[in-house]
Amino acid sequence: MKKRIKILSISVIVLLLTSCSGWLDLAPEDGVTRQEFWKTKEHVHSAVLGCYASLLDGPVEKMFLWGELRGDMLENGVAPNYSFSEIFDGEISSASKIVNWSDLYTVINNCNIVLRYAPAVRENDATLTAKQLKEYEAEVLTLRALMYFTLVRSFRDVPLALEGYVSDDQDFYLPTTPGDQILDTLIHDLKIASANAPVTYNSNEKNKNRITSWAAKALLADIYLWTEKYAECNSLCQEIIGSGRFSMIPIDKLEVPVIEGGVPIDTVTIPNESDAEKMYIQSYVTGRSVESIFEIPYTTLKTNPFYTLLGGSNYSLRPKLDIVDGLIFPEPIYTAIPEATDVRGSGCSYRAGLLWKYVGTSRSGAQRSTIDYTAPWICYKYSDVLMMKAEALNQIGLQTHNEGAQDFYQKAIASMKIVRDARNAVETPEYKFGNDVNGKTLEKAILDERAREFSYEGKRWYDVLRHAKRNNYESTNIQYLINLAINSALPEKQQSLIAKYKDPNHNSHYWPIFIDEIEANPNLKQNEFYAK
Repeated sequence: MKKRIKILSISVIVLLLTSCSGWLDLAPEDGVTRQEFWKTKEHVHSAVLGCYASLLDGPVEKMFLWGELRGDMLENGVAPNYSFSEIFDGEISSASKIVNWSDLYTVINNCNIVLRYAPAVRENDATLTAKQLKEYEAEVLTLRALMYFTLVRSFRDVPLALEGYVSDDQDFYLPTTPGDQILDTLIHDLKIASANAPVTYNSNEKNKNRITSWAAKALLADIYLWTEKYAECNSLCQEIIGSGRFSMIPIDKLEVPVIEGGVPIDTVTIPNESDAEKMYIQSYVTGRSVESIFEIPYTTLKTNPFYTLLGGSNYSLRPKLDIVDGLIFPEPIYTAIPEATDVRGSGCSYRAGLLWKYVGTSRSGAQRSTIDYTAPWICYKYSDVLMMKAEALNQIGLQTHNEGAQDFYQKAIASMKIVRDARNAVETPEYKFGNDVNGKTLEKAILDERAREFSYEGKRWYDVLRHAKRNNYESTNIQYLINLAINSALPEKQQSLIAKYKDPNHNSHYWPIFIDEIEANPNLKQNEFYAK
């Protein structure tokens, strides 16, 4: 956090509300501007929308890169990026702009500005009710928490700024705060936010593109999962499920018998392609589906940041097909019935060597034109809740150590099965659990299912790291990271990367602090692993 103040661009965001665009520049160092601005509830409303607007570029790109580059599902495209290549091989540099966190801190500061100035507006505008103010505060508390949760999972210990920067007289030289302490703060904030955020805006667009109570609860459940508070995670997930406000996009399936030697030996299901197309369009083209809990929208007026990364003719990244096609997404069991396949695989997550869910106009259609890069960034959807519930229940079962564990395992399987059935997941032997379930086997099955369900949605690295660090890297949990190294690095780099992941202090599992931040802030100390 450098010794300077950026002008805060607070957007009246057209993609959320209106067809006319307008930008309101707040100059925090200019007291006159502040005094003129923070007068009415409309000013507060505009400032809150500005917090959403500040997510659109750098933060979304960073959430994608930080969540996927260190995973095992991407590789260099036709225009390789040297920084990406370094990360694939585990040679991460603090000079890389990829580790620049300033975009996320811009969002955080915008949220802090609202929290600082919005309460006083009620003194000037009595039409801003206490309830409205609490709702606005809940929105920005949740957005701020989303940024900090991303930072903690990526860097572990980061500066914790809870006051808006509005003057050069303020202290910009903040040291890092331990990540666990930050997460405790986020849990406190999200309990308030989930209680005060709107349950509904009575508008599907706002319900999906603005923070609701359900979005705050989904984020809080995710933090509970990360911090190994499994009962709390499960309880929140069940609350979201029980609301009846979200569901999986339905896909009809045709059950087909498998015949060998004239005798039926099995049955498989073939998904209705028209329904699979609807799932793709509603999720990754138009957005705001029945599954969506919170997503960041884009339009042709404001496209997402993925064209140069993933599309066109000069894309930097592409799916790592030797891992994705066959390992992450299993081939149909019966080659004579190739249509009996997962709708999330080819034609959705990837196609023609491209990361299709951001690039395609439809499952079988053409690539998008430059101005049509409008796929939303999905932060949380219904399947997130079902899979978090499955993981939490399985971990509770693993901690139970008696016959009662099987009940938790079966409930976890049932929650995961809702997702698998909706996507027509291939029923390979490792997913045919009986009455005597091994919790560690189920743990890996849940992780693998998350790789399919959330492919390229900025979750892969965090999912694997969460499994590796569980119970203080208990027993063989580090193997989850070692498997990533084997899948992702070049053969000549694998042993080096494995050795780094085995670092006994686990500092290599987090990013280095950007060198510019270290040089600008004397109170910041570099992650020990990279300081060497």
